[in-house]
Amino acid sequence: MSNDLQPGFERRTLISALLDAAVDAVIVIDQQGVIRECSHSTSALFGYLHEEMLGKNVSILMPEPDSSSHDKYISNYLNSGRAQIIGVGRDVRGKKKTGETFPMHLSVGESVLDGERLFVGICHDLTSYHDALQQLAIAEQRYSEILHSQKQFICRLDSNLRITFANASLMQALGVKDEALLGRPIMIFTEEQGEAAREILSALFSGENQAEEISVKISMRSNSGGRALVDWTFRRAVETSIGGVELQGFGIDISDQEKALRQARYFRRHDPLTGFLNKRSFVEACQHWVADKPRVGFFHMDCARFGLINQRYGYEVGDAVLIETAARIKHHIDRPNVCARIGADDFLIAVELGESEDPLSFAEGLLAHVTRPFLIDNHRLQLEGRIGVAIFPEHSTVVENLPELAESAVLIAGKRRGTGVAFFDPEHQRAMQRRLDIEQRLKDALQNDNIEIFLQPKYTVEDSRLSGFEALVRWTDSDLGRVFPDEFVAVAEQSSLGFELDKYVIGVFLNIVQENAANNRKVLPIAVNITANHFADTGFGVFLLNELTKRDLHPSAIELEITEGVIMERSRTAYENLALLRENGIRIAIDDFGTGYSSLSYLRNLEVDELKIDRSFIEEVLTAHGSALVQSVIQIAKAFGITVVAEGVETEDQLNALRSMGCDYCQGYLLARPMPAAQALSLL
Repeated sequence: MSNDLQPGFERRTLISALLDAAVDAVIVIDQQGVIRECSHSTSALFGYLHEEMLGKNVSILMPEPDSSSHDKYISNYLNSGRAQIIGVGRDVRGKKKTGETFPMHLSVGESVLDGERLFVGICHDLTSYHDALQQLAIAEQRYSEILHSQKQFICRLDSNLRITFANASLMQALGVKDEALLGRPIMIFTEEQGEAAREILSALFSGENQAEEISVKISMRSNSGGRALVDWTFRRAVETSIGGVELQGFGIDISDQEKALRQARYFRRHDPLTGFLNKRSFVEACQHWVADKPRVGFFHMDCARFGLINQRYGYEVGDAVLIETAARIKHHIDRPNVCARIGADDFLIAVELGESEDPLSFAEGLLAHVTRPFLIDNHRLQLEGRIGVAIFPEHSTVVENLPELAESAVLIAGKRRGTGVAFFDPEHQRAMQRRLDIEQRLKDALQNDNIEIFLQPKYTVEDSRLSGFEALVRWTDSDLGRVFPDEFVAVAEQSSLGFELDKYVIGVFLNIVQENAANNRKVLPIAVNITANHFADTGFGVFLLNELTKRDLHPSAIELEITEGVIMERSRTAYENLALLRENGIRIAIDDFGTGYSSLSYLRNLEVDELKIDRSFIEEVLTAHGSALVQSVIQIAKAFGITVVAEGVETEDQLNALRSMGCDYCQGYLLARPMPAAQALSLL
């Protein structure tokens, strides 16, 4: 301290004012370490009253070992003159009255006052500062733990693309520890596309790339030889502590995703069991493959009754058979080929053929090789197969059509005995296409009410009196033109459309009967044909009775015509429907009698009301043989109380012959052709 004071101020007064104004603790001690004076802030810092500190050794404010050594420090200084703590600031620990220690910064200076050597210490409390440092350290530790615990790869790169930081996930993936990784260029860990990645990342530093961030897929390798495809996102202009620029990188290992995508792409094109292509991929592959080949055979192989193997031995054995079948196909073919599995037990094979090579011989050899007995899990199994063949360009130059042509030939092969191989037949294909067209267009016709109902009058043979009608379907399609009932009814019966067609016809003709009754016209029964499948349906009888009830119609207003097969097959459901309908007053007729299974001996067992003799017999009724046959049917039917209707009566002589035999009813072009319902009902 300076000994020169301004005039008018007492030395002690000035010292007291300075001590009272000091924010930090100020302590004045003598050469013996005794506290001679201290600021009020000292009491606040150490917890002693002012008078409790004065006259006490300053060591009371110090923890061990400084407390015991303090006086020795002063003595050494006074004897040697070498200052170790005088004039030097340092961080030490202070001790409060409570015994609690705390961090503080101590600065010690020397002064002479009234000839006495004094030492002045200034103590700055570092508790808050140390707390802040500790919180910062905790935060940094937490941040570091978060970074290193992330499965995502995190790194920083300097302008030379050297790694300045890498989290634990990246270090583990690269197989390099932190101290060995820092400072190394990231590009030494990249695969072949690393140079391209270098240019992209360097552009972020140079400003050539204006984007805030970029994404790049980099294949990376580790020191252990592993590989990983990493989807990186790098952001530029990250300020570092020394004012530089770094890139912050976040990466995700997408190796498994890429593998899954490759597998998904593979399975979109291939059968997972055999490895063969699927049908769509087969066609795509063949479109390119066939282009430069003069002649290619397309072989559709169907393993008949393969489902029985699954049922008998289980799907594992069935799968093993399919895998072995595919292996045999590949093993047998000694030339470039394209193979596909297109169904549960169907295969497509395309092979190049020589100009004079016989495809039939190739197909027979392939079939013989594939159908050799299998020995799987001690089971001896043998497939039955058939192959359809279509040839490019002989059968078609449109590659995508050839698999369908070969498939249509399989149906022909299935009907043949012997080789089990058949070529594509254009006539058969046209018939199949015609059937498919009819089926598709018939669906539309039923939905849009484009099927017409005609009625053909039925007359008594005795006096040609109108006695009823038969409902007949007529269909003219905008694309197909007029389609005859024999054709489209057969298609309907072979598909689910048989039920729909029956329901449609029943609904329309019942509406006609209802309208006729509502106009107070005489109601004569209208007969309608019902398919065998529909009549064998458990709910058919209840359905029909409900339809009558909804329209308040008496059951006698309708008749049902069924084929002989419904009766002869002796279906329990058909018999139950027969019984239910007859009990409720609906008459049942057998249509086209004589063309199916029936014989005269069966008539006694037929619980029906009417027989309709097929037109083929009426055409022969004027011959001796035909007359005898028709006469016998009429007599036996009458013996069992069954009325008889003759179909297809076209001449007066036929009508007279039937009258002489006692036939009950007839219908045919002689009396009336089928006509629109309104026209037919006007006959009433």
